[in-house]
Amino acid sequence: MENNNIFRNTVGWITILSGIVGFISYFLIAGAVNFNFDFFSNPVLIFSLPEVHIGMLRWSMIADVFGYYLLLLPALFFIHDWLHGKTAWRNLITFCGTSYVLAGAIGASILAATWPSFLTKFPLSSPEQQDTIKLLFESFSFMVGNGIWNLFDTIVCSVWMIGIGIFIKRKNFFLGWFTIIVGLISFLDGFGNILEIKALADTAVNLYLVLAPIWPIAIGFAILKNRIFVLNK
Repeated sequence: MENNNIFRNTVGWITILSGIVGFISYFLIAGAVNFNFDFFSNPVLIFSLPEVHIGMLRWSMIADVFGYYLLLLPALFFIHDWLHGKTAWRNLITFCGTSYVLAGAIGASILAATWPSFLTKFPLSSPEQQDTIKLLFESFSFMVGNGIWNLFDTIVCSVWMIGIGIFIKRKNFFLGWFTIIVGLISFLDGFGNILEIKALADTAVNLYLVLAPIWPIAIGFAILKNRIFVLNK
């Protein structure tokens, strides 16, 4: 029993830390581009922004790897165990959650390596080389942002969150619906990108970036309180 409590508490605090680090990532990237939020939908604007902080940009992506993604893994598998006996779709739901975490972390890792490299080389390059750097920067950003994050990741994230939210709602109405809403917003982001509805995709991703770190903080405290996520013995 004591080991179970230690495990539960550890998972709860790691999940809360995930949300905190997610917010740190969000504010680091916003601060790096002088809080010009158009950057989130058009990253190539960074070359026209004054005093971009390359170090903050790099660390924002490193924080993104952990805050929005890897630190969610303990809660993901904790909820997987909790779903035992509740639904035959448990493995598929967890697969979608795992896919979201791994693909998202890979995308952030790519940008953590490439963005600082491009921005460091840009002022030292010839005009022709600068055009190439801009093209590469835009290509990598588009590949990760529109391909991995805001298309594939949004779909599997929405399946995971809506899937677990349906069962959380049976125990806690507010937390369950909050989980479902975050999942729906994630879906709208992906849906907007699939249909190339920029206004829908941009609105959804900006909402998601704020709500996504709040969600693990709420889930973490729910795990610590041991009122919703009671594991089957």
